[in-house]
Amino acid sequence: MIRVMALSSWKPTDNTVPSPEHRGETDTSVLYTAVGTALSRFEHLESGLTRLFQLLCETPSFAACRAYGMVESPFTKSSMLRAAMDVFFARREPFDSENHKAMKALLRAYQETHEYRNNIAHGIGVGFHLRDGTHSGYFLCPPSYATRKVEKIDPREIYLLGASYWYNARDINHYTNRFVEMLAETMRIIQDVNKKYTVLRNEQFHP
Repeated sequence: MIRVMALSSWKPTDNTVPSPEHRGETDTSVLYTAVGTALSRFEHLESGLTRLFQLLCETPSFAACRAYGMVESPFTKSSMLRAAMDVFFARREPFDSENHKAMKALLRAYQETHEYRNNIAHGIGVGFHLRDGTHSGYFLCPPSYATRKVEKIDPREIYLLGASYWYNARDINHYTNRFVEMLAETMRIIQDVNKKYTVLRNEQFHP
């Protein structure tokens, strides 16, 4: 039997203002590589959650997956998964309390991390000179038009100083690692629950 492992404790990176101590990358290509990796890993996670939804709907048809794939809101997706989960486990004997709890933790993590996925997806690579004349290095930051992500500052200041996040490659990789961990937990839950209740054959799952 696969031992149920909970997701590790996790917190987002600190939003430290660029300074001589908190520097960005010397080359924007490092940022863009990290961005591409992070977004790809998150899409793998989304694919795993689609399979989980199919399992909870107890159907070999891809219809449920296609319908789930039409939803863009992470809150709505989480709500759909949670509703399907409640129905699935309500009539299962014996009740799998460990995986039920693990699944709820996974859905909470999905909602919590989606904001940071969006930061990465909608950020731009920028760099500027600090007040002492040294270059900050390149960070991934919200664009200047992102009103909710950039505070109004003195127009004589560089807009970046009002940004709500400054990610260097290390910061982005921190989120990537979380996405990878969440996908591993998703696939573990699918495998363990499906083995326990014999819902679908492996070849029936959405690719």
